[in-house]
Amino acid sequence: MFIPGSPIAADGRTFDEAVTELIGALREYAEDWRDRLHDTPGHRQHRGLVRLISRSDDDRLREWLAAEVHQPVPGSDARG
Repeated sequence: MFIPGSPIAADGRTFDEAVTELIGALREYAEDWRDRLHDTPGHRQHRGLVRLISRSDDDRLREWLAAEVHQPVPGSDARG
């Protein structure tokens, strides 16, 4: 799993494991962003993502990630 447009990715043997790993990666990225990446080219634009991570508990992030995964790919035929 990955967050498009960001350097954040994780994997796992199951979907739930991958989501759990991604939540950890999101938390780590938010901490690194606040500490040193906030003014670095390629990372400045992630202020909104860091704000979302900071304001959400793990359950909320899990819901958000699951909803993002189940969105149809733009340009695909969602009818199958």
